[in-house]
Amino acid sequence: MLRKFTATRGWVRQMTVSLGCEAGSFLEGEGLEGRRRGIEARIRSLAVAAALPANTSGLEALDSPSVLGWSGVELDDQRALYAATEAAIAVVADRILPAPLLAARRVNLALERIQAATCLVDVLRALPSELAWAGNFDRVLFSRVEGSSWSPETWFTTQPGAPEDKAFGEFVHGATFTLASGSIEAEIVRRRVTALVCDAADETRTFAPLLSVAHCESYVIAPVVSGDSVVGLLHADATASGRALVEADRVTIRAFGDGIGLVIERLALLEALEEQRRQIHAALARAELVVDQLCDAPVVLTGEAPAPVVRRDSGGGAPADGLTSREREVFALLISGATNPEIADRLTVSETTVKSHVKHILRKMRVSNRAEAIAKHLRSNDRFGVAS
Repeated sequence: MLRKFTATRGWVRQMTVSLGCEAGSFLEGEGLEGRRRGIEARIRSLAVAAALPANTSGLEALDSPSVLGWSGVELDDQRALYAATEAAIAVVADRILPAPLLAARRVNLALERIQAATCLVDVLRALPSELAWAGNFDRVLFSRVEGSSWSPETWFTTQPGAPEDKAFGEFVHGATFTLASGSIEAEIVRRRVTALVCDAADETRTFAPLLSVAHCESYVIAPVVSGDSVVGLLHADATASGRALVEADRVTIRAFGDGIGLVIERLALLEALEEQRRQIHAALARAELVVDQLCDAPVVLTGEAPAPVVRRDSGGGAPADGLTSREREVFALLISGATNPEIADRLTVSETTVKSHVKHILRKMRVSNRAEAIAKHLRSNDRFGVAS
């Protein structure tokens, strides 16, 4: 954007030098009236490019018969013409040079206000009015882009009571339109560029309702890019005020669209982080529950093997179901508090064999250690009885 502003500043400076040189040539050449009219036309074109009203202070020299000769009488003092020309150029240049910088400042302020929103709904609600303020537009439409279609989402107008604005708002509300091949919207999404449509009626690719319903004469359109995708479209115009849209308006809406894309991307990242936080919190809560159950479970310390577990109903099996007879023997000693060497001694097997049996028992019971196995066994006694 700064490069664009620099280019604009250079353009004004170049036009000023050009006009100054022509004015200076009056002192040497002929055809004063024709050259004076050429200077007047150039100054007026600069005023139009700057979107300055005709009654702007400092431009009254253009209407002064004693300076620029609307009466058609040649000036007696050519130096007076040169001085008046320089004064008019200075007024136009002073207005043109700050304009892009002012627009950039307003865009930044608008984006700062939007960034304060904490959810996407608030961003989309504030977006159109903020762009209208930043770019001095009369109407702004934001639309979502999903796949091969675009759907108007939020709409702002400075004249909500105007028949055409009311009709257009009702027309686009809840509607979805196809990104038809050859349309300006499809081209914007495909190429990710902005466009300035100066004469909508003569542009065959214009979205028809902009003409037939909104009575739009000219407009600017820009994509909203978030991550690697185009997620939205911005339409803006100044038809109500009669202001002619210029290249600076295209630059403004582009800067605003880029900023909105970053805001939406930031919100998406924050939402993803929040979801991860919820998942981690849930996992920790489950782990805490398991630890609490293990800590609250009673530990039976006895030298005698407990009575075998028998099923009282067919609603489900005890934790030891599915174990082999040898694994049941090992399990009975395990829950009595016996160590691996003690179990090996009692069953007359090697300690390695005991470790293998314990590993199989834990896997079949779907627990990770002895404590969980004992806790699961004790909990099962609330559902299953102990044989007498």
